[in-house]
Amino acid sequence: MPREYVHIQFQRTRTLMSNFFGNLIPHTFFVTKGSGDSDLEMHAGSYHMALFDAGISDYNIMSYSSVIPATAHLTSIDEIDLPPFGSELKTIMAVAHGQQDEFVSAGVVYAWMYEDEDFNKKVGGLVCEVSGRYRIEELEGRLIRVINDLHQRTYGKYFLGELNFITEGITITKRYGTALAALCFVDFVHPQSTIAVTSASE
Repeated sequence: MPREYVHIQFQRTRTLMSNFFGNLIPHTFFVTKGSGDSDLEMHAGSYHMALFDAGISDYNIMSYSSVIPATAHLTSIDEIDLPPFGSELKTIMAVAHGQQDEFVSAGVVYAWMYEDEDFNKKVGGLVCEVSGRYRIEELEGRLIRVINDLHQRTYGKYFLGELNFITEGITITKRYGTALAALCFVDFVHPQSTIAVTSASE
């Protein structure tokens, strides 16, 4: 009588350690502003000259929306080593474009929010941008209304701290003109965690 053989396949498991990276958390930022004009072009003319005036024309500008982590801190553009030429510069920026004889302006307002009315426990920062054909006084007034409205409608459970303004305006004497104001982030925290991943192998 023939024997019956049963083939049994064994699986071995192995554990690999994998690194996972979380989202970038902005850490250090500076504020800047600038304006410029050009008879030739807007983007490759007045906008670039406004970036040059603001000290950030060496970088590829990336746009963020309007919040700042609680751990971020303000510095001066003169106190830091700026990134290499051609690198990305992540910003929260207001930009206004116009044409000859117009006055245009751009402004950013930011404020820290706190959990308590004694302003001891920081939650994070709120930033708003406004741009257009506003006189500087009108621009600041609109920035105040915008940030207060946004705070009340979305973060009303927190206490809003002191308002900080960055504004710029230009009366355009050439064909095109640009004004800008910005918060610029220069370094980041990159959270990392190591997780054991188990895989099966024959």
